[in-house]
Amino acid sequence: MDEPTHSAGGDAGAAPPADARSRGRPRLREAAAIDAAIRAAALDMLLEHGEAATLNAVAQAAGLSRKSVYARFSNKADLFISVIRDDLLQDKQPVEYSTTGTAEDRLASYVEAAFLLVNAPKARAIQRLLAVNPNYIAALKVQMHKATRRHFFEPLIALLEEARRTGALAIVDVEATATVIITLIFAETVHRSHEDAFFPPRRTLTEQARFITELMLRGLRPRAE
Repeated sequence: MDEPTHSAGGDAGAAPPADARSRGRPRLREAAAIDAAIRAAALDMLLEHGEAATLNAVAQAAGLSRKSVYARFSNKADLFISVIRDDLLQDKQPVEYSTTGTAEDRLASYVEAAFLLVNAPKARAIQRLLAVNPNYIAALKVQMHKATRRHFFEPLIALLEEARRTGALAIVDVEATATVIITLIFAETVHRSHEDAFFPPRRTLTEQARFITELMLRGLRPRAE
């Protein structure tokens, strides 16, 4: 019986050897794992070193070659913008605060919770990066606006609208009032970041939240006829 014959090109339907596959592009699962490692390392570098971080440092922290990182991100600005946009801003949930007690208690709880969030390490890292390189602001403007609206404005507006509806607070313009409150919160954060250098030590976050709340409420309490 004749032996089966094979064409010179081999079986067109056969899978390539394993070593041949390993020399080509990484599979989807491998590529996803590489991307996740790069993003996790970039976030760590961003929190620890800010603008001083380099793509080489990210590659080393991720346990990858520089080629793997540079194949995906040509510079650190592209990488950091991607991490901030997709990993930090997208997962922002509304400020969580106590909904018990009076309207004043709820507002004070909201202000304190907002203080804690904008002073958290991740938020601080973003603030430092934006301060150092204004190009980040331009690249992230839309996402930052949406995240701020969803994270800070919407829960505060709901709080203020309820207080106005029940007559607990005399609020004429809910949107404008929310804007002023959030502006004070962010301004206070900037103030505290320079406190050691330019200002004497002051109140704790809880104490300052109560102070700002009381300051605002003096103009919001209903007045006797």
